[in-house]
Amino acid sequence: MRVDLHMHTGYSADAQYPQSIDDKIHACEQAGLDIIGITDHLDFLRSGGTRDNRDPEACAREVWEKRRPAGNGGIEVLAGMEIGQMHATPDADDFVRTHPFDMVIGSLHAMPNDLDIYFHDFPNMDCDKFLHEYFDQLLLLEEHGGFDVLAHIDYPLRVMKHGDYIPSFDNYMDRVQQVLRSCIDHGYALELNAAGIAGWQKKVGPPQNILYEYKRMGGERISIGSDSHTLDTVARGVDDCVKNALDAGFTHVTVFRERKPVQIALK
Repeated sequence: MRVDLHMHTGYSADAQYPQSIDDKIHACEQAGLDIIGITDHLDFLRSGGTRDNRDPEACAREVWEKRRPAGNGGIEVLAGMEIGQMHATPDADDFVRTHPFDMVIGSLHAMPNDLDIYFHDFPNMDCDKFLHEYFDQLLLLEEHGGFDVLAHIDYPLRVMKHGDYIPSFDNYMDRVQQVLRSCIDHGYALELNAAGIAGWQKKVGPPQNILYEYKRMGGERISIGSDSHTLDTVARGVDDCVKNALDAGFTHVTVFRERKPVQIALK
């Protein structure tokens, strides 16, 4: 069973455009996937408003209309959305509560200054201080809740590298453990995200030692996603994610249907 539970269509402002949901489903069928989640962006800002989605209402409506249940002999399409900063404003909870989804991915893309982590000036920042603030925000997001999958906890590592500085969580495992404990206690699935393949890391995340630690602490739920933003990147890295999951001792991936978790055997 090949799954890819994190991907974006033309509704996401940072994705290939035009790129319809039907286009994405067709590309996933061609890639030999069995279960997919369409999870376009919607980021909420602490200063008010949203970003990263061209039309949130139309997006939520169409993704639910295009969902395909299991057992129809073809690809299963789950209706989802990736919500950034759910703890930023009650508007995020209102949006999720008033729209039907199979799954909601909870992400931390922007810090309290509303600047996406991708655009911070890391060469001129105190990176140690930044990472502690990042973990603080992750914990606030987890405590707030309202989502099913905790996305790409290693998100900053993709973009913090500069000069001789190689970003790593190795010296922050006490903070990582706090995040993992909260993930387990709240019942979120920890995401294995393949976007790092396209960057300097050349590998899927999170780092394998974090996946081992999650398993050691009693973590059972994982999710797998390519984080595809283009038609030609669907399924990218998902086999590597499966390999890492199996290596860490996981035997199942968690799929959410109408916000209810179902364990699917990894193959």
